[in-house]
Amino acid sequence: MGIINVLDSKVFNRIAAGEVVDRVYSVVKELVENSLDAKASSIEIEIRDGGLSLIKISDNGIGIAKDDLKTALLPHATSKISTISDLDEVTTLGFRGEALPSIASVSKLTITSKTNSSDFGYQIYSENGECSDPIEFPITNGTEICVNNLFYNAPVRAKFLRSQKSESSDVFSTVSRFILGNPNVSFKLIEDGKCVLQSFGDGIESAFCSVYGVETLNNCFYIDTEKNGIKINGYVSKHNFTKPNRTFQTLFVNGRYVNNVTISSAISNAYSSYLMKRQYPFYFLNIVVPNSAVDVNVHPSKIEVRFLNNQVIYGAIYSVLSKVLDGTNEALNIITETDNSSKIEYRNETTNEIKSNYITHNNTSSGANSLKIEFSDVFTEEIKNNQKNIIDVFAENKKYLDELEKKKIEQPTILQPVQQEISNVVSLTYVGQTLNTFLIFDDGINVYLVDQHAFHERIIYDKLCSDYSNKTMIKQPLLIPYILNLSAEESKFISSKLSFFSDFGFDIEEFGRNSFKISTIPAYLNSLEVSKFFDNVLSDLNELKVLEVNFVLFEKLAQKACKSAIKSGDKVTKEDIDVITEKLNTNIGLKCPHGRPVAVKITRTEIDKWFKRIV
Repeated sequence: MGIINVLDSKVFNRIAAGEVVDRVYSVVKELVENSLDAKASSIEIEIRDGGLSLIKISDNGIGIAKDDLKTALLPHATSKISTISDLDEVTTLGFRGEALPSIASVSKLTITSKTNSSDFGYQIYSENGECSDPIEFPITNGTEICVNNLFYNAPVRAKFLRSQKSESSDVFSTVSRFILGNPNVSFKLIEDGKCVLQSFGDGIESAFCSVYGVETLNNCFYIDTEKNGIKINGYVSKHNFTKPNRTFQTLFVNGRYVNNVTISSAISNAYSSYLMKRQYPFYFLNIVVPNSAVDVNVHPSKIEVRFLNNQVIYGAIYSVLSKVLDGTNEALNIITETDNSSKIEYRNETTNEIKSNYITHNNTSSGANSLKIEFSDVFTEEIKNNQKNIIDVFAENKKYLDELEKKKIEQPTILQPVQQEISNVVSLTYVGQTLNTFLIFDDGINVYLVDQHAFHERIIYDKLCSDYSNKTMIKQPLLIPYILNLSAEESKFISSKLSFFSDFGFDIEEFGRNSFKISTIPAYLNSLEVSKFFDNVLSDLNELKVLEVNFVLFEKLAQKACKSAIKSGDKVTKEDIDVITEKLNTNIGLKCPHGRPVAVKITRTEIDKWFKRIV
């Protein structure tokens, strides 16, 4: 007798639930994706007790026909694909047909739905794998799904759930992403009878404000462009707007929220020369690529995607963001004006206090406290006191955005060159050096203090950029060639990238099994410790495989080169001053390669106030 069993549907649905449905937010994600695929323009999400006792999703989509209601709960039953070739052109968010039967296997599920062509709505009920027949039920066009007592029959899974507060917070985060990714759909999230988040489906700016608020809007560039057939639009932080972690980084590919190392690395590397360590850029970006160039069928939760050509994706995004951040002329064609120069505010008539229109997860205490709560606080802090007079912040948000839209129509916006914010042309005169660290300049109106070390680092970095671009990198022969011994995987990688290393001044050739002979190094790194340098370069081989190798090499070389810059305490020569003055005159807004400012401006007005010449 054989020992291989064909599993019962109740068993394999429970197994599938372990991959697709592990937390409350994952149930919300799967069901909202179905609503979006059903062309809903309005979606309401309600949870109780952190979603453990109730998750209800209501939409105004096309609905489910009576004859399809029971079929929808069968494993791998889907209206999204029919043949294997459809997997190469997936355009819907959900397509495997796993979500509904998986959710039904670990909850008490009710589906009520009505299509436009039907005179009546119908309802079915499922519990423990058993499904009722459809019965007539009054409902408007669309679908309502109620998930009761999640994991009631899977106590082990229930033990791994987080606290009700944490589950609610993750649902809040999930719905926030849906709002950002679907700005033309209105969403409402209700927790224990209270509306905690709402959008109005009237565009990307409104959606952005619903989630992050106007303060964040004012600190971002809105970009909308296309590069190499890749459409890129969304909000990216300005140079001085940073976050302490990556929580505020949101990425959509073809309308699907994803995590992707190629794109996130491209964005991080574009910002790398403007940010200091442990600072991270804020961004919310939509990336649109041809469906044939991306595989979304990588992971059961569909949170990851795989690109046909990582280099093209990386290069396009890195190029676009670099132009924006560097303030090139091309940035004018990338940045789109969204009239976020004016701060949206409203006044509390009771306290006469001006409050920023900022969506919050929890209610604030009455009157005295500002509604400007950081988005991260939503997930980390419970506001203890209830607000006596709750302000309908969602309606206020819509009201002021409508006023902005009206203002746009009445007064057309003139786009100001981004260079005015990022860099300024000045005419400086050298005054002297102070504290053996700072150089003093003035332009007849303002005084400038320049960090000589930071500025010299920038000069070296720019020279390195120029030499690499013009292929004028000078090579320094080694008196005795260095033999580099590597692992098999490292050796295979180096062998495939010899031309890249040559462009940077390294002459490398194979020298036996998994060994290489290095004959030259870049001339400006004549004190380079070859072994340590290549250990550093190869420290994250997995990242190198998907990123542009020349960029990684460039950054590693730049770090080494910058160590030769003038130090604090060094005396500067007249030739140094001439070079620094010329460079400053063309761009006083430069930063060092590590993101620190090179120059600080002190205005005449500030100095006059110090001496009480003006008040």
